[in-house]
Amino acid sequence: MNQITPEELNSRLRSVFERSGYRRYKMSKFEEYDLYSHNRSFLATEQVLTFTDTDGKLLALKPDVTLSIIKNFRGNGLEKLYYHENVYRASSMGFREIEQAGLECIGDVDEYCVCEALGLAVKSLMSLSNHCELNISHLGILGELLGKLSKASKKMALELIGRKNTDELRLLLRNENVLAETEEIIIELASLDCPAQEATQRLQEILGGYVSWERLQLFCDTCDFLGKEFPDVVRVDFSTVGDTDYYSGIIFCGYVEGVPRSVLCGGQYDELMARLQKPARAIGFAIYLDLLKPLFFTAPEFDSDALLLYSEDCSAEDIYRRAEELKHSGRSVLVMNSVPEGMKFREIYNVSEGGAAVERRC
Repeated sequence: MNQITPEELNSRLRSVFERSGYRRYKMSKFEEYDLYSHNRSFLATEQVLTFTDTDGKLLALKPDVTLSIIKNFRGNGLEKLYYHENVYRASSMGFREIEQAGLECIGDVDEYCVCEALGLAVKSLMSLSNHCELNISHLGILGELLGKLSKASKKMALELIGRKNTDELRLLLRNENVLAETEEIIIELASLDCPAQEATQRLQEILGGYVSWERLQLFCDTCDFLGKEFPDVVRVDFSTVGDTDYYSGIIFCGYVEGVPRSVLCGGQYDELMARLQKPARAIGFAIYLDLLKPLFFTAPEFDSDALLLYSEDCSAEDIYRRAEELKHSGRSVLVMNSVPEGMKFREIYNVSEGGAAVERRC
């Protein structure tokens, strides 16, 4: 895979979003803590960095972008936004800064908006790598099939589906007294993993008469569209799961060759909108740029092309002019009065006494 700069990567993603009319959303580093404290379970971590503002208000160093966008949604029409932000989350090594890009479509979201968001997810992946894959699933369909389970059992069932552990899943369903016919459908769906263009017929065969016709038809239409538009990239894989307290429809994850985990995650989060008392629908996704850095960006071999050393005998004007001469030749130049420890340079130069010439030292 070709090495690209962070700036080029950002430019590629920005182009994908802006060519579809999405506007840049810019948030401050700090948000009111209440927004996150009331929605901790939605966050990747429940630990949030907080501090007290000068007016006594408790603020949080932003751990999430989606919640901020929802909070500021005007509540009418349709908003299509993209972002490129750093968020701050707890890890085993303490709090760390994480770079993300993504988009959110909020408001009067219809079938086209869903297909557009999925298409932009694929195009985002394709802008990163020629070898990529988007896996899609539908939590609403899974929710219907698991509807009679307790909340704890439903959560466990989704975890087992996510791991494709059909043996333990079957045991759980039997312990919950799920009808044998429904059990077989859930097991078969949990094992479904095929190109989107093949999924339509298989889904109708498996689910016809067992989930709402409208929901199934809409999902099949989406699979049909994606299969035709991106035949080698999009797969239907019901092991792609998420939290049914927030996600209500299509959910998806994206992968690129060389990274062992998903670099893109998203879905329809109408349930989260309802919890935040926003009468609207929504779909969006995030791209975890930090995961891509080892793949795309290698540390430079040298800290600078040239090191220009000077002594007390040299005038500031002479030093400046010699540094500019090197820069005009296309080099990056670090000017110091001694060799810095731990740094590497292609060339090291001295300013001659009196500034008469620049001589190569090594």
